[in-house]
Amino acid sequence: MTQIDAGRERDGSQRNRAPSGTDGRFQPSATSRGSPEGSYLSGAGKSLSRQLTELEDRRASTTAQVAECQAALAGAVSTAAERTTHHRGGNHSWLLRPLIVLAIVAEAVTAFIGMEVLVPSLMLAVGLSSLTALVGAGMAAVFANRRLNRLPVSIGARILEGIFVGVLTALRYDSLQVQGADWVAAAGGAALAALISALGLLGIEEVLVETHTFSIFISKARVSHASWRYSRAVKRLGRIQARARAAADKLQQHFLDFLLKEDVPVDEARQRSVALRRALAGSEEG
Repeated sequence: MTQIDAGRERDGSQRNRAPSGTDGRFQPSATSRGSPEGSYLSGAGKSLSRQLTELEDRRASTTAQVAECQAALAGAVSTAAERTTHHRGGNHSWLLRPLIVLAIVAEAVTAFIGMEVLVPSLMLAVGLSSLTALVGAGMAAVFANRRLNRLPVSIGARILEGIFVGVLTALRYDSLQVQGADWVAAAGGAALAALISALGLLGIEEVLVETHTFSIFISKARVSHASWRYSRAVKRLGRIQARARAAADKLQQHFLDFLLKEDVPVDEARQRSVALRRALAGSEEG
């Protein structure tokens, strides 16, 4: 029987295969071990893909936060609009209402001048002047409430207010004369105190009529706070989206270079790089 020289054929087949390693064994390329995407993501592109994934997670959570802030803003605007619609007074800020306290203090101080002549005790004079100021403020509040209810303030009520100011003016004049002032100084001081008292009562009434209530002030403050939160969340989302786009661009270009080094055709390399970008940053692309 004829013997086949297998050793010669084996040597020839080994000569036809180009060694790719130092030990003469054949080493398959990266694309032959599996998909190029898997090789890239487990090797050179691991850090980029991890960064893009983290950015996408942050983008998703921030998007949810933006939606939550937008809903809160819409609710706050709706509540503020409803309260403003049912408001009977003017549109000036509630922050003007602390001026009422200043007007009451001024009324009490000027009333103290007239109370000194009535009572011998300093504490009693302070108490009476405080009560007088509160009575005047209460009278102004009653007038303001009638105006808010679209009811006219009667002439008798205005006459009563004038009598209140007149009596206090007379007491101040008498008190200044008792303290040794001449009639000119006493009359001037009493007139000045009467002007302060009248302007204080008028100011209390106008402030109550022309300003917002505390509930409207709080609702508008909530609108401002909700708007600030929504604006901050939108800006944060924009920054994250910009970083995600930059990371996706970098990963796409890096993967394209990786494929070209692996001798993948240009058109196929471009298609694969775009597909990988969409797979990892699909929400950012949408």
